[in-house]
Amino acid sequence: YIKSPKQWEVFLSPIRGEIAQALRCIGPCSASQLAQMVDRPADTLYRHIDQLKRAGFVIETGERKRGRHVERLFDVAADDFAMDFAEITRGEGRASVQKTARAFLGTVSKTVGDSLEAGALEMREAERNFVMNYELSRLTPERFKKARALMYQIKVLMDESRTRDEGALYCTLTVMCPVTRSRRRGGSARTKG
Repeated sequence: YIKSPKQWEVFLSPIRGEIAQALRCIGPCSASQLAQMVDRPADTLYRHIDQLKRAGFVIETGERKRGRHVERLFDVAADDFAMDFAEITRGEGRASVQKTARAFLGTVSKTVGDSLEAGALEMREAERNFVMNYELSRLTPERFKKARALMYQIKVLMDESRTRDEGALYCTLTVMCPVTRSRRRGGSARTKG
């Protein structure tokens, strides 16, 4: 659990988030192996790996000799990371939660765009490899807990598949939060009618 909004924000850079997720899949590994996974040059990753190390997301696990060179090996410091801010209604905690939503949504949007550009999305029902859903519904606390448990099952399925070197690489993003309407200027809050 990450208790500092400043520490958490290191993780929100798209490339650093991608590095941490890739390390969850293939770590411990070298920067060159990581570069292959994220499809970026290895020499551009070191600065980001160092920032993740300083913030406590990544650790150096050792070295390995490869030919005449010695490679450093990296891994994630924990299997999962989650925000655990004492205060999220104002200040840094609130800003960090909002930045997290933007960063994660932006990453998924870019991933979908890249897949579309590459012609990798299949929309025909029998071969469909793409799912997107938006729902708006009223939930009792009990039904919210049930929906949250179902979302957690998706996470468990993804975690179980993460270290297997088979199949295509997929990303998921699940978000569920209360819907509130802000007051309009000069008017009252929107109410159900």
